[in-house]
Amino acid sequence: MAGVKSWKFGDASAPAFPDDFEIPRKAVLQVTDIKTNHNKYYAIEVHQGSLKGKPVFRVFTHYGRTDDLENNPEAGQKECRYANTLGEAQAIYDGIFREKTSAAKGYKELSLASSKIGSQKARGTSAGEIDAKTVKRLAEQKVARGEIPAAKVKVSTLTPSVQQLVQYIYAEATNALTTAVNVKITANGIETPLGILTVGQIEKGEAILQDLYKIFQQASKNRSKMIDLSGEFYTTIPHRIGRTRAAIDEAVIDTMEDFQSKQETLQLMKDMLQVNGDSGSVLFESKADEQYEALKCAIDFVDHKNPTYSEIEQYVLKSRVRTANIKIKNIYTLRRGGEHEVFTGHIDNQRLLFHGSRIKNWVGILSRGILLPKIVVSMGVNRTDAGWLGSGIYFGDAACTSAGYTSPGKSGSRFMALARVALGKMKPYSKITYGISEPPAGFNSCHGVRGTQFADDEYVIYDSRQQRLDYLVEFAI
Repeated sequence: MAGVKSWKFGDASAPAFPDDFEIPRKAVLQVTDIKTNHNKYYAIEVHQGSLKGKPVFRVFTHYGRTDDLENNPEAGQKECRYANTLGEAQAIYDGIFREKTSAAKGYKELSLASSKIGSQKARGTSAGEIDAKTVKRLAEQKVARGEIPAAKVKVSTLTPSVQQLVQYIYAEATNALTTAVNVKITANGIETPLGILTVGQIEKGEAILQDLYKIFQQASKNRSKMIDLSGEFYTTIPHRIGRTRAAIDEAVIDTMEDFQSKQETLQLMKDMLQVNGDSGSVLFESKADEQYEALKCAIDFVDHKNPTYSEIEQYVLKSRVRTANIKIKNIYTLRRGGEHEVFTGHIDNQRLLFHGSRIKNWVGILSRGILLPKIVVSMGVNRTDAGWLGSGIYFGDAACTSAGYTSPGKSGSRFMALARVALGKMKPYSKITYGISEPPAGFNSCHGVRGTQFADDEYVIYDSRQQRLDYLVEFAI
């Protein structure tokens, strides 16, 4: 800030300041500017202390390139500006804050559950406006850490097969998220180089993405504005972008696939934050038990000698209408908390149908159920995948078709669910019909008929209560 002398933190010639001090104000700022290839952070704090009985004040700043923090949390420049009064220090703080968040600089304030930059005293504390969900989660974790005695630590009661399943799907979800986004998953939440993200921060990312999509929908797209908003999105949700011009250009969110991919990433972040938040209040000896408890879904391994295993195995194998390349590895029963209770059992024509999904999605599906397509619900767009009958939840009666929506994890295992679906009276369709948001009057579901414009039978419901997850099939191709 012009006119105010700054000292490098630790400079022996700087005015004396006590090690013990208060931080009445602080903020963590971030900017990602795709046009200029800037990806920077700026922490700013007001420090208030006492030296020889007299109050002393300073403004502490810590700034640098965000991706440098990944390998060195002490990276960047740390400076101090000194003031005679609290009001003077706050004026310096305000001047720096206004300058950095101006249109010329473009920094945005982040909401972090736990900061990883700034002074040592500020690290580990929250920054920005913290949403109620995060406040509740942090309180639960604090209570859990301080009030549950060691004698109450539980011993794992999960079968080895369920432990292996839970650890596998968590590892794959974590890998998918941390590969794309500059974060790692911890018991505290989603940890960026700057600190722990909050639910509120992720929701800000969703809002920016919706603004971006509105421009994308326009006939004459404002490319410059799309680049600016893409940078704002990455400012809010740090991603691994790269420093080359080609990598920066590729990062612009300007295709339907980009929007769907970012929506999936944000949903994955929320899913992982939710399960990590819940598990933070429970202590177990086994990590798998913490993860299982957080799912809030009863999962039981079906022994291969059990008649149920043979029944489901044959159901899957006989449904392979196009390919026989499905090899079943394991079967699990599922019962999600509350799902059976709200299931619309009064609707007839109930069938056991398949629903496949990529490996990274199963932590979310088991913990919160199958969602209506978010890209459709929040943005009002037509799906670009097989969602040819509008914004519903899709099921099939052919295992090979649902298998096409899955992806393998590290061990080669894929997953698809068998759900009990209350189809009721179905409206048949022989042609692809976009824009459907509910069944036609007098019907409970829609049916894309095999052999018409639909390669296989597709069954679509528009109310999540018309399905419940009954089985999870682990398989390989």
